[in-house]
Amino acid sequence: MNVLCVDDSATLRKIVSMALTAAGHTVVEAENGKIGLDQLAANKVDCVILDINMPEMGGLDFLKAKGGMAPFKAIPVIVLTTEAEEALKASALSLGASGFLAKPFQKDELLAALQKI
Repeated sequence: MNVLCVDDSATLRKIVSMALTAAGHTVVEAENGKIGLDQLAANKVDCVILDINMPEMGGLDFLKAKGGMAPFKAIPVIVLTTEAEEALKASALSLGASGFLAKPFQKDELLAALQKI
């Protein structure tokens, strides 16, 4: 599976990338939603792992923009964030997110979330 990891933390992107690569996936990284949209257009992506709080373009704005882009609308998104409030989760899911994981996460949780989609 080709996965786009969008997070402003280089450390977290590296952790996600190592976990997914070890499981046989290919990972493309982006440090904010704006760059994430560019990577989405430039690469074949099967799934997005998305943070919420990022500079320039956050996760909710990314979801809104992606939802308006017909070629990418159906690509599933798993939100991976430190934010755990139900209202934020509901907003992300209503904007098209397929799943929601809280940081810190376990590798097995992330892989299980990818298997679901």
